[in-house]
Amino acid sequence: MAIDLSHTVNADQSTFLGFGLEGIFYGVHLLLLGTALVLFVRRKSLKNSSVAPILAATLILFCLCTLHFALNFNNVYVSLMVHVRPHIAGETPLLLAADTSFLLADFFGQLVLIYRCYLVWGRNVWAVILPILLALGSVSCGMAVTGIVQQTSPTSNQVPVALIPMGDATFSLSIICNFITTGLIVGRLWILSRGMDAALINGKAQSLAQKAIGIIIESGLLFFLTQFVFIVLFALAHPAQAIIEPIACQVYAISPLLILVRVGMGMSYEQSTFETTDHGRATHSHTNTHSTSLHFSGARMGGSASKMDGSTADYEMGAYEEQSKEIPSVVEV
Repeated sequence: MAIDLSHTVNADQSTFLGFGLEGIFYGVHLLLLGTALVLFVRRKSLKNSSVAPILAATLILFCLCTLHFALNFNNVYVSLMVHVRPHIAGETPLLLAADTSFLLADFFGQLVLIYRCYLVWGRNVWAVILPILLALGSVSCGMAVTGIVQQTSPTSNQVPVALIPMGDATFSLSIICNFITTGLIVGRLWILSRGMDAALINGKAQSLAQKAIGIIIESGLLFFLTQFVFIVLFALAHPAQAIIEPIACQVYAISPLLILVRVGMGMSYEQSTFETTDHGRATHSHTNTHSTSLHFSGARMGGSASKMDGSTADYEMGAYEEQSKEIPSVVEV
């Protein structure tokens, strides 16, 4: 039984509302990006080798989201003010470019999260092979749908019904990739935080690990909810998908930016190393500066550092800032 959508918004109304809401989210995007750049310049964190790829991807995301917003603005302005058209939701070559930038923003947003997972898992490529394949599958399906629509229905305001399953596959693969990657990051942080000695630095390490997990979950949840709503509307061929799609494009960039800003504020770990010895001992070293990092290494007690799950756990989880007092040095605990 077909769902009656006659009493909901139509495609033109959805396109206009989506453009307006995208402007709001684009403003949030600009604010977060500016905040992240200021924080990293002040803390001189741009030279950090692990931050540079994330920042580069974030700037690419900004360019894609700016292009998407500019193309939507051009469509609405020209269609309503210059060359008036009866429908502003109809596909055009410029809107096709906007759809492409939307798919690429989704892809690069996934790459940022996958790279964080790669760092947290000690630069273990095997940990991110499945997420990479899912991300590649998602963007490939999306590009195929866009190309087919351009060839078969170049003026359609929605994806043809016959292509909806392929479109569902595009965004389902994306949301599965996000779910798996977020789970891998959170699971790894939780396992490593449990291995830390609560006596070290008065339990601050474990507290910061919990904050890092919270940050990842929050940013992943924002992406998940937006993508889920869009998938449902897309599967129903509901015109309101044109409201969510522009918002989702900005969320793809905002989600990793939330992590980047929190890292710049010193609210997660960065370049920490945790190794245990075969005697269960650890060495904690740090620099007594305003911005510090945790470094756990095997104790030099006549034995080599042992392996956790068969490999040394070397991970990066963000720098943190000691605000009130210096952490007492703990050597050969």
